[in-house]
Amino acid sequence: MKKYAVILLIIIYLSFIALGLPDALLGSSWNLVRKDLNVSLGTLGIMTVVVYIMSILSTFNAPRLLRLLQTKKITAISVLFTGVALLSISQIQSFYTMLFFALPLGVGAGAIDVSLNHYLAKHYKASHMNYLHAFYGIGVTLGPSIMAYTLLGDSCRLGYIIVGSILLMIALIIFLSFPIWLKEEEHSRKSDHEHIPIKDMLKSKGSITSIMIFLFYVHIESLLGVWIASYIFIEKNVSYATAALFTTAFYLSLTVGRLLSGFLSHKISSRMLIMVGEVFILVGGILLFINTSNMVILFFTVGLIGLGTAPVYPNMMYLNNEHFKRHEV
Repeated sequence: MKKYAVILLIIIYLSFIALGLPDALLGSSWNLVRKDLNVSLGTLGIMTVVVYIMSILSTFNAPRLLRLLQTKKITAISVLFTGVALLSISQIQSFYTMLFFALPLGVGAGAIDVSLNHYLAKHYKASHMNYLHAFYGIGVTLGPSIMAYTLLGDSCRLGYIIVGSILLMIALIIFLSFPIWLKEEEHSRKSDHEHIPIKDMLKSKGSITSIMIFLFYVHIESLLGVWIASYIFIEKNVSYATAALFTTAFYLSLTVGRLLSGFLSHKISSRMLIMVGEVFILVGGILLFINTSNMVILFFTVGLIGLGTAPVYPNMMYLNNEHFKRHEV
């Protein structure tokens, strides 16, 4: 692999750290945020829905954005917007102001996710896709870890400031790396980002199955990532910081699992890795329903689910690039 391609791969990995950093902040900090803003636990669901809707909209329009801006610009702008949004959230005084800044969080996440996944699936191997999502795991583990540390001093705002500042630094690095992206993208064609109508996409063989797997997986990851800290805080009566550590445990195991998936992808097919992950999720889910006050067992159970979710998303993204070719429908 040429030198510039290796450097570019490092930049892409760094961008996925940026994608993961803000994802678990809301869930890990909400026990204190809702007290600070005087809102109910359920309002976290409103925040999550807004972020997801904006993410869906940006994902759906990603082909159009890629034709206009290319991957490098979308990535840099998205990280910049996300960093500014987090810094703004650190200063808010009402829930509705926080809800407003959830808009750029969702847009940024969806745009980065689709563009970089497409880029890597086209130019690199399956192992690189697993490693890419492992770096997402690093970001999404680091985020609640930083928040847990700031929660020791009963401060969630400092956590948003720290993560927002890190994102601004990553955005600057991406902007400075633009010349490398030019070399890497010189053979790309705008037709690679063709927009396919939904009705045509649904006619593709295997599309419904892929959609159902993604829905199953995303539901599980979101459920744990957003709500596990609140569940542990309320049911087990632990501190803010300890509750946030359960979010860290989930994403740490997800990160380790994706690193393992990267190594195993050289010997095990993507389909088999997905099936093994789904079995782990099922076993962990059953164990979670068994009510226990043992913190070690709870950490293990949450970690097992995280380990199971690890190979599903990156390997599905890689298989999509193999099975759903341009002009197939």
